[in-house]
Amino acid sequence: MARFDPRGRGNRALLVGVSEYEFTEPPHGVPGDLPAVKHDVNRLRDALVRGQVFDEHAVTVSRSPSQDEFNRALHTAAGEAEGLLLLYFAGHGAIPSAGDELFLQMHNARVVPGRHAVFPGAEMFTTVLTVLAGSPAERVVVILDCCFAGNAAWLWERFESKRRVLLLMSVQANHRVDAGGPGTPTPFTGELVRLLDEGGELGFRELSDALRARMAAGGYETVRGDPWEPQSRSEPDPRRRAPAVRVRPGPALRCPPVGAPRPAAPPGPPAPLPPRRPPLPARPPRHQAPHANPRAPRRATPPPPAPPPPPPPPHPPT
Repeated sequence: MARFDPRGRGNRALLVGVSEYEFTEPPHGVPGDLPAVKHDVNRLRDALVRGQVFDEHAVTVSRSPSQDEFNRALHTAAGEAEGLLLLYFAGHGAIPSAGDELFLQMHNARVVPGRHAVFPGAEMFTTVLTVLAGSPAERVVVILDCCFAGNAAWLWERFESKRRVLLLMSVQANHRVDAGGPGTPTPFTGELVRLLDEGGELGFRELSDALRARMAAGGYETVRGDPWEPQSRSEPDPRRRAPAVRVRPGPALRCPPVGAPRPAAPPGPPAPLPPRRPPLPARPPRHQAPHANPRAPRRATPPPPAPPPPPPPPHPPT
């Protein structure tokens, strides 16, 4: 993709920060408020204006909107943008048991648990992509700072109208992250703002690579205890790593409660099988479940071949 200079092209930025939630009590509430997100949108707005790509009037900050308020702001920004359209979201994210969607949870978000969990008050990322793809903007950049942000990569990859859309995700698929303390931005957005304030021109790939390096150097970890690795997608991009993997079927997953200690083992999908695990006992091959993780398939040892049939009895002499 050719390098795009957005300066002076009628740019628009919509910064959505959901720091306060209406429903936070079980069984239908989200894990809690996110005070760090207030700092996210304030500092990112200032950094964008200082960078002189966006004028002050071109940056809209939506603080803890309801789902309807978010949709109105999204359609307005998408309709007004002519050059660069930037959408930033910080808040809670959730995925259903099938792992085939990412829900961005707004102020009025609730969770209805069960085998087929639903998320009222949350917007599907597929719907967000559809609105953005209909914008007259020349280029669209989406930045997600939420739990399971990396699950958006699979949705982007199957989306047909993604050519103009660049996607930057705070963490790899199927991972939850801590929001950090109430007096500072979230770790990912804090590093993003520092990079933007360092000056110089950064393309999308340079920015995403620099963010990965910063997070690795800082020793950041996900709730699971794995290295915290921001992800990115752009089209075409043959240098990027393999597509994101959807979560295995299981309980619907949400962000951890604010301030909760890290669990010893992840409550969500299990990690890939260790390489030294003893081989599974012999069993007939079976059809693999449609949502099984292709990174860690279980291979059953094929059964021994059946013995040949006995020879027919000899004919009596004639």
